[in-house]
Amino acid sequence: MKLNLKPSEIKRYRKNNKLLGSQVWKNPVSRLGMDLPFLVVTSISLRAAAAISIQMAMVHLGTVVAAILLCRVLPRWSRPLVYPAVSTAIMLVAWVWLSSVFPVVTGMMGMYIYLMAVNSMTFAAAMSIEREDKIYPVALRAVKCLAGFVVLIFAVSLVREYFGSGAVWSRTVPHIISLDGLHVPFFGFILLGFLLAGLRAGGKVVQAAALTEQERRDAVYMEDEG
Repeated sequence: MKLNLKPSEIKRYRKNNKLLGSQVWKNPVSRLGMDLPFLVVTSISLRAAAAISIQMAMVHLGTVVAAILLCRVLPRWSRPLVYPAVSTAIMLVAWVWLSSVFPVVTGMMGMYIYLMAVNSMTFAAAMSIEREDKIYPVALRAVKCLAGFVVLIFAVSLVREYFGSGAVWSRTVPHIISLDGLHVPFFGFILLGFLLAGLRAGGKVVQAAALTEQERRDAVYMEDEG
């Protein structure tokens, strides 16, 4: 017995899988194309991915937390000026620390490590916060956005470092093929496009499987009721 699900039911079942949803169809990086330069240009190795992810975490979460507190006292017109100033201060602290932990990597990133202070994902998240918003939902949303960024940059960095340099975490490993062109930003965009397409396709498969399972349960329930 096959049941016809209403759009509202499909939407409800999709929301049940929150973890996958935050990484695929609700991921602002993959859905809106935000901060692609950080993903493509800096994703040259796993060390670089770790460094930029740590900085993004400090800047993004720190700015969001500050915005939660400041939005209650700041007039709306001043927020576009105050939030980037807060992000810049956090970025400088992160840069000083990361320079001591990843000196070579931070030098290779060039201006992108400074542009992190005004990344669009953080600015959009901070500006969307209103005075009546509760802290937990806002913080949870910020963590999901950050997780989406980290997943993508580590995936792209792993492929580019392994197939581009024959290494993992800057250590040479056995490899079948080496493609120097993977280090070029142009190939980074192509690789990211394939990765996002694969993630979305995987999301649709999981959605379809979840709906099929729900249909089976509903059918069994109706048979039992009958």
